[in-house]
Amino acid sequence: MGVTPKTNAVIKESLGLTYKQKEILVSAMVKRYADRNEPTDDRENLFEKIIETLSELKPGNQDLIDFITKPLVLEFYADIPKPYRSYVGQNYRSADGSGNSVVLPDTGKSGSNYARTVTSFAHTSEKLPDPNLVFDKLFKRPAGYFDPHPASINMLLFCVAILITHDLFKSDPKNPARNLTTSYLDLSPLYGNNEQEQKSIRTMSKGLLKADQWVDKRLVFQPAGVGALLVVFSRNHNFIAKKLLELNENGRFTVGPGLLNEEQQDEALFQTARLINGGCYLNIIRRDYIRVILGADAGSTFNFDPFVDVEEPLYGNAVSIEFNFVYRWHAAIGQVDSDWLTEVMALYDKASAESRKTGNPVDMNKVGQEFNELFIHATPEELSLGNPIAGLHRASTGDFSEDGLSQILHTKYEQVASRIGNGLNIPASLKHIEVAGIMQGRKLQCCTFNEFRTKLQLKKLETFEDFSDLPEVQAGLKELYGTPDAVELYPGLTVEKMKPAGMHMPYTMGRAILSDAVNLLRNDRFFVTENTPANLTNWGYDYTQGDPNKSQRVSPELFRNILPNAFSEKELDNLFTAPRKP
Repeated sequence: MGVTPKTNAVIKESLGLTYKQKEILVSAMVKRYADRNEPTDDRENLFEKIIETLSELKPGNQDLIDFITKPLVLEFYADIPKPYRSYVGQNYRSADGSGNSVVLPDTGKSGSNYARTVTSFAHTSEKLPDPNLVFDKLFKRPAGYFDPHPASINMLLFCVAILITHDLFKSDPKNPARNLTTSYLDLSPLYGNNEQEQKSIRTMSKGLLKADQWVDKRLVFQPAGVGALLVVFSRNHNFIAKKLLELNENGRFTVGPGLLNEEQQDEALFQTARLINGGCYLNIIRRDYIRVILGADAGSTFNFDPFVDVEEPLYGNAVSIEFNFVYRWHAAIGQVDSDWLTEVMALYDKASAESRKTGNPVDMNKVGQEFNELFIHATPEELSLGNPIAGLHRASTGDFSEDGLSQILHTKYEQVASRIGNGLNIPASLKHIEVAGIMQGRKLQCCTFNEFRTKLQLKKLETFEDFSDLPEVQAGLKELYGTPDAVELYPGLTVEKMKPAGMHMPYTMGRAILSDAVNLLRNDRFFVTENTPANLTNWGYDYTQGDPNKSQRVSPELFRNILPNAFSEKELDNLFTAPRKP
């Protein structure tokens, strides 16, 4: 407390107090500062004693009265945080991601532009290398070559990673600055990015989804395990909705006079089931996915909690263009899936060649027809029941075979992925996708790789030997870029050396993933303030918390409920590591 005329007056006035008055006020001040972070025991009546003491003072003691009451007023004011962060009746996610932040309701809404995490101050180069050469010299996996992941991470984990990536990123083909999906982990590949898409997969009765359907057609052309995972979440939604109606806690879903009508019941069940399903998704990301990234042992009780000391989210979340590149892990594709994707991409390359000849956009409907003829052989009637999965057929009810889904997921569990970093490990069939990514980074004026590291408070890489362990990659970087500071963001992320432990991710990518994960979760109102038994029901909330005997993981119970024959109990303990061959 600095000495001012005001404080001098306070000291002078306090000297004139009686011993009893001094005792009460000093006691109050000591308690305030010593127990600042502890709950107040109002049964001690300290506040009442302060007011009684102040009321005994004379008008000439106003400086002392102000000194004592000012902190009280500020404390009372702070009891209600401003701006207001939650409103009654806003406890369901919107279809398009809007309203997650009640202060900035459009933040993270589908159709918004990407945020920018790093502003580049590097001089723009007029001699950036040909992106085709960047791919050939730095990215391309040699023919007949496969380098298994050093920790035996399997393709099931990367199916989850593909789902997360498509949940967060969907660049508009006509405007690469625009993201057509939401900036939240809300299972939008399943539920859609607007009300029209959402309603297209709903039965509009009892909160249920149409059998084994999902919205995002992009995932049809991904390895079959991704579609199978979406079906698992679709079935989990319906399992949840049925359970909610069966339990009907406090009669909250009852139809009747003065209660709900059938339309209101459907909406309440659907939205509540969606929140719970999203909570299961969150649990898998927290308890399975992030644990593997960190390298925590499968039997460990260690939990990296992104919600520690979390404050109520204020601004929502907006994914950035830089992190769009952080999530591109094509190098991890396993050998079997790489061979399959080569066949799939041949269809797209053929359509792209026709597009260049005619000047028209790529005809994705034609690509889809040829994909069906080659991999699915479904009738038009079957295709009308929902998006296909390569290797499976739908029954007339729209359901896929439980055995077929289980087999696909178990195959991904058994298939070891490839290494991610060091460069020269992306399947050649993905060249046009990688080239398009490099060009998107240039068009949107992304920062350099070293600028991104600086933003993350990481040391700049000073030599090309610092980037990759592979001499041919080091030589390629020098030939293409000249100096380390000129290396573009995406190429730098892709060719960087791998960490020696955990998921063995490239250093910068591994650091950035954790930054993004923590922000994604802590910035989402529905994972922080709305993730309550009142919103999810008691049963639903407990379901999302996972099994206390399985390190609070929900995945074992989820798979037991949805596909009980997909994995053994031992396999459920460590879902993302391929079994080692004898």
